[in-house]
Amino acid sequence: MGDDTSGVDLSPVHAALDSLKAQLCRCQHQGTCVACRGFEVVRQQVQVVAAAASQPVLMQVAQEVAVKDLMTQLGGLQEKLAEDPQLQDLMSRLLERVQDDLGGAENLQRMFGSLFGEGQAPDEREIPPDDRPPRTPPKPAE
Repeated sequence: MGDDTSGVDLSPVHAALDSLKAQLCRCQHQGTCVACRGFEVVRQQVQVVAAAASQPVLMQVAQEVAVKDLMTQLGGLQEKLAEDPQLQDLMSRLLERVQDDLGGAENLQRMFGSLFGEGQAPDEREIPPDDRPPRTPPKPAE
């Protein structure tokens, strides 16, 4: 996946992540502590979400798999976060800020629900419109 976010300015998000990372880093920015690794994962997630949101529907489906893989990588990180109350508080504030940027908890939940299909049976999910060009039937051979 490239960094093509079609003109989406992610610099405020990256600046906020850098600020939090600077406060929590314990390895002098060598990338070896939990804070450095965790914020790099979050940075990748932000880029994936922005790139997916600016792609046609079919590309979003393909990128959904990449997002699920990224979420799998966060599995062990969650346990380490539970051990650091300061980091947990800062991540909570970051989530609140993202929530506010998206227009509230409902929009955030709707976004994650549509990405991962949580809480919905396959029949209940909204099916995006088919944006493919119409197919023309093949001509019969003479």
